[in-house]
Amino acid sequence: MDSDKGLSVEIVKLEKLPDDRVPAPYKGGFAYTIKIINKSGVTVQLLGRKWMIKQADGSVETVEGDGVVGAQPVIAHNGEHVYTSYCLLHGTHGAMWGFYFGRDLEDNPVMWRIPKFEMRMEARSGFGPEDGLDEAP
Repeated sequence: MDSDKGLSVEIVKLEKLPDDRVPAPYKGGFAYTIKIINKSGVTVQLLGRKWMIKQADGSVETVEGDGVVGAQPVIAHNGEHVYTSYCLLHGTHGAMWGFYFGRDLEDNPVMWRIPKFEMRMEARSGFGPEDGLDEAP
């Protein structure tokens, strides 16, 4: 099977982690929810992934591993698999991209790209009710 043929990835949700969930020495992090969609015509099993994580200083880390969040899902034709994970950053912004790899039921290799997505910790301006402050008198 050709790479990406009928297999796609959507970034469904991306949100900044609360500061109290980010361990030192990291400066921030993001939770992301991904939907993996199979329109390839065959059932596939996701066996692993490879992520490239670009940090604010321009360095790129490579993270490889089995499955996603401890699972190696089997995704039927017209099926999908959704999962949530997170990424920690050394600076105020970063980006992620990569690919998933696996096999179809005939043991042919499959691979599909994870689109690049940006993570930015936007500074808030001003104060509001969420800071325990009401409007000015």
